[in-house]
Amino acid sequence: MLKRDKMRRLGEGILEIRDHGKPLPHRKDGGKSTKPITPCPDVLEAEVLKAVMTWLKRNRILCDRNNVGSGDLDNRGAIHSYGIKYGGDIMGCLPDGIHFEVECKRGRGGVLSVGQQKRRDLIRKNHGIYLVIHGVPELELMMKGLL
Repeated sequence: MLKRDKMRRLGEGILEIRDHGKPLPHRKDGGKSTKPITPCPDVLEAEVLKAVMTWLKRNRILCDRNNVGSGDLDNRGAIHSYGIKYGGDIMGCLPDGIHFEVECKRGRGGVLSVGQQKRRDLIRKNHGIYLVIHGVPELELMMKGLL
């Protein structure tokens, strides 16, 4: 492991202790466990996604769903991919022009894959906002300072 990777993990551990009171466990596959920072109802990811989209649109924030996959889209036998791989479930632009992405996880928590972690770091490095959300209460808390 490179020194910069060790320092990044140390920084993430400090943020985890600040937000959750203890570091979250790391997985063998490199995925990172996520937990809500405020109490959220334990619902499936699809329900969290639907509620977050509704909240964003109700608050007049420009956003779109990012669907990712591949398949024979034109019935010619060729496989085509669509969407932005490892991108957040929701992408948009805040009123001040800042790009944001929201990755939705189920209410009790989930796992951020290595690809999603790299995407998160890239977005943040370029002054965008990348949120991992487990429910509308958490979204409202995080968006309070952004709107």
